[in-house]
Formats: sequence, C-alpha cells, structure tokens
Amino acid sequence: MRASAARSRTVVLLALVAGCGDDERAQGGGDPSAASASPETAEDPTVRFRLVDEASSRGLTAMNHCGSPTAKRYALEEIGQGCALFDMEGDGDLDAYLVDGCGLVAPPDPQGDWTPALDGECRLFENDGRGHFRDVTEGSGAGLKVFGQGVAAADCDGDGDVDLYVTCWGKNHLLENDGQGHFADVTDRAGVGDDHWSVGAAFFDADGDQDLDLYVGNYFAMARARDPDCWNKVDCPYYEMLAACGPKGMVPEPDTFYVNQGDGTFRDASEEAGIRSVEPRYALGVVAFDYDRDGDQDLYVANDSRGNYLFENDGHGRFTEVADLAGCALSSAGLQQAGMGVGCGDFDGDLDLDLFCTNFSHDDNTLYENDGRGGFLDVSSRQAFGTEAWLALGWGTDFVDFDLDGDLDLFVANGHVHPVADRRAPELTYKQRCRAYLNDEGRYRDVTPAAGSGLTRRASFRGAAFGDVDEDGDEDVLVAAQNEPPALFVNYPAEGAERHWLTLELEAVGRNRFALGALVVAEVGKRRLLRFVHSGGSYASSSDPRLHFGLGAATRVERLTVTWPDGSTQFAADVAADRKLRWRQGAAPEPRLP
Repeated sequence: MRASAARSRTVVLLALVAGCGDDERAQGGGDPSAASASPETAEDPTVRFRLVDEASSRGLTAMNHCGSPTAKRYALEEIGQGCALFDMEGDGDLDAYLVDGCGLVAPPDPQGDWTPALDGECRLFENDGRGHFRDVTEGSGAGLKVFGQGVAAADCDGDGDVDLYVTCWGKNHLLENDGQGHFADVTDRAGVGDDHWSVGAAFFDADGDQDLDLYVGNYFAMARARDPDCWNKVDCPYYEMLAACGPKGMVPEPDTFYVNQGDGTFRDASEEAGIRSVEPRYALGVVAFDYDRDGDQDLYVANDSRGNYLFENDGHGRFTEVADLAGCALSSAGLQQAGMGVGCGDFDGDLDLDLFCTNFSHDDNTLYENDGRGGFLDVSSRQAFGTEAWLALGWGTDFVDFDLDGDLDLFVANGHVHPVADRRAPELTYKQRCRAYLNDEGRYRDVTPAAGSGLTRRASFRGAAFGDVDEDGDEDVLVAAQNEPPALFVNYPAEGAERHWLTLELEAVGRNRFALGALVVAEVGKRRLLRFVHSGGSYASSSDPRLHFGLGAATRVERLTVTWPDGSTQFAADVAADRKLRWRQGAAPEPRLP
C-alpha cells in the first residue's frame, strides 16, 4: 500500500493520542496525495444540480446549543445533534425537527463537575406546503429541554401518524403524535427511557408481527460531564494540543433493543435477542435493512473507534453479529475505523443494498459493496473521493439522486470535533464544508465546487436529513450545525437539465402503516432502480420515508414492483412520471393529494 509524506507526518503526530481514542481514528486506506485541493467553486457541465442554503430565508433559524462554541472540554460537547424531516400532521409536506443540546455550567469548585445549563430547546417547524417553515414549538409538546443527541421518526403505535423518539445524554424521550402536530411524552408508559448516553436509533419490525420495534445505539458511560475514567481526567493531547478525551479509554455502553408489545408499551429484549451477546462498542449511526434479501430486517451499526456491527436477523427477532464474516466491520486494510454515520442504498444498480460509512479525519469514508451472496467488499479505493474527504470528519450521510438521472449520488456532512484543530494543523479546520459526490456508472467523484453556492458554507456540521421540502420532485437536505443555525440545502436543476421523477408513498396494511422494510423496483428502459423504506441511517437523524426515483429523460416507468413488509408483492405498469403517488397495499397506485 502506498503511503504519502502527508500521511506519514499525520501518523507520527497522532501517535501522541494513544489512550484517548484518536490514535485508531488516524489509520485508514487510500492515498490523499492522489488528488489536489479544489477551489471554493468551479464550473462542471456534468453536474446537473445546484444546492443552495436557504435555511434562513425559509424560516429555519433556530440556534444550536452544544456546550461551548469555542472550547470543547468534554466529549459530550463534541458529538453534536441530529434532525428530522417528517410529515407531522399528514398533509403531505415535510416538517422539520431540530434536536438541541445545551450549554454546560462551570462548578464553583474548580475540581467539581460541569452541569447542563438546559438553555437549549428542541424545535419543531411546520412546513407551509411550499418549503417555508414556521416555528410551532410553543405548545406542541415537542420542545424538550434536554441534552439531546438524535431523533428517530416513525409511527411506533400504529395509529397512522409519525411519532418522535429523541435520544439524549440521560433519559431518552418518546413523543406520541396526536395527528395534529401535538405531542405527548409517553416515555414512562412506553418503557423506552433508556438512560444510557444514546445517539443513533432506528424503528423496524424485527419479528414480523407488524409492530415497530426499536434499536438504540449507546456511546460510552459518562454519568457526569467530567468523567474520572479518562487517564488525566480533563484533557488529552491531539496534534500536540489538549482536547477532550474519548472514546477510547472510556467504558462503552451496551446498546438496547426494545420489542413492541402492541399495546403502546415496549419490553427490553436486549439479552434474549442477542444484542448483548457481543462486546459493547461506541455506537453512533444505526440503519435497519435487509442485507441478505431473506425477507427480514437486519441492522448495521457504525461504531466509533471500533469495528462496526452487522446483526443478522433470523426472522424472529433474534440476532447474530456477523460483520467480520460479512466483510463490513473493518476497512479493506483490516483496520478499525471511527464510524459516525451510515448510508444505505443500491449505488451500483445490482438490486441489493450497499453501505457507506463516514469516519474520522485522516481516514477514508468507507463504501461497502454488497456482493449479493451475504458479504460486502470495501471498494473505497476505486472511488475518487479526493483529499478533502481524507481530511474531513464525516457525520450525516446518505445515497440520494440529486440530478434525477436514476443512480444514487452521495452527500456527506462534515465538521471536526476539536476547535483546537484550527490553531495547530494547517491542513485541518474545525468548520468544514459538506460535500457532494456524483455517481458516474458506479464510481463516485467529488463535485462539491460545482454543486452550488450552498456548499461553500463552513460549519461544524453533524446530522443530515433528506427529503423534498419544497415538493418539486427532487430531494433537499437539512443539516444540523454545532452552535449555529442549521443549513437547508435546496436542490435546483442546472439550466437545461432533463429531470423527470416519481415520488412514491407506500401504505401497508396493519400497524406498520408506513411500510418500513418495503422494497420497490422501478423498471425504466433497460434499467431497474431499487429503493427501500427504512428508519435510521445518516447520523442521529431521520429522513422522509417516501421513495424518490429519478428518471432522467424518461417520461414513464414501464413497471413498478413492490415487495411489502409481509413478503407479498404487487405490480403496476405504465406509470406516468413527474407526480406523487400513494400506493396502498392491495390497491392500485393513485395520485397523492394534499
């Protein structure tokens, strides 16, 4: 394997971090010297979309609170928050939820513990149907004042509206939706108040009973902001400067699996389901998907500074961890990485689901190709992610067809955890740009400089949620930013672009009303496009469950095939493009009316 001078210098410097977690984060494959830095903007006629940050003009102005904006003393201040795009009142447009943290209050005693200020508040925004938002937090019941981390949105009680599960440092919260955008905290009644430090979570039907179960990814044990388990109690060296400790050297929390009992309550089944049979790791990103196409939902978990998990489901909600055997625990070099977020989709068009995992700086983000036989291959080295990806610290991500040509592009939200990076390492910055990668017949290349003025904004970005906020047929991106208002990257076509599309909303029978786990294949000419309905993914965030198909120049879909969560299939032929359809199980697709 080639090693550049830049990498050698980095590894020597980061060797100082042994015992505090960043040593393993510094390792990885790829050669950053193979690509040069890009200017802020550039022209590229092959890029047929533009992402413009319109958060402020569209009403998404809430400030994020996550410890100090300039000096991160503790890991709690570094991890950051996620967000959600979801339809809270069933009117067909996407509303927004921004998870918030808070500041930390210094103790009178210099050796005492810093405590949460609870000066932040999770915020709920209503979409007016045209992609403009109004803050409706007051009186909604959704304005939690907690040290929040992430959010999973799903209809967990089967009543036809979308509920919110908010992960926290401390007790998590389940907010039950009344269908009108008002929420009641039912955590205690439901029995899902996991009081570990939780970050990622995903709802899915683990046992095939049509109720949505819940997986919660937990980070490390930190009952107080200043945790005495770190070797020098306060600071660790990073690039010869002091930074917050973690995660290595801290005690990882075991993840939690809750079984839905169908009566509004959940039961902790972590032990019997096999989730606790593996060593605890530092979980961040979580996604549920059927990796082996056997009809049940499996789980992939991105772990920080440890190998990732792949939990294979036996169809009855019992799991076996198989990531090492399947080839998606480590990098192609056999190294542990620092997994943050995870995307899932069929990037190569072969009708199985692949994985993309974002990692710490001075490492590759990892693209795992599903071989269709129960295994994955790290194909990151075949891509053209570039120097910027190597230096960036990735968080929220997903596969998304920005240019509506039928294949899945990639988006990555970036931001460092250590503000000290600005002052010590000339190639590193704390505030970083989100990046867009264009899919060119299964090979990705960085097109960020040509992908719109919005991507020139620099922040310490974290969670990202995806969906069509302005109802124009393409997907936009909401991104949380540490100690700043969010970004909303609105997707616009480049001049002259042919961009036909189809949006499909599935409605299954039973209590899994939003059809989590369903697969749809669209046949467009000689191509077959696979999309799936899922919860989780990205980093600590929740995206629109509707399925988006880019059709390029095609004005019709020859055939749609849906495999419903119960395993039954349906077909629809000769479907016109450029419209939103609702497909109820057992009926024909019909136009989706507001």
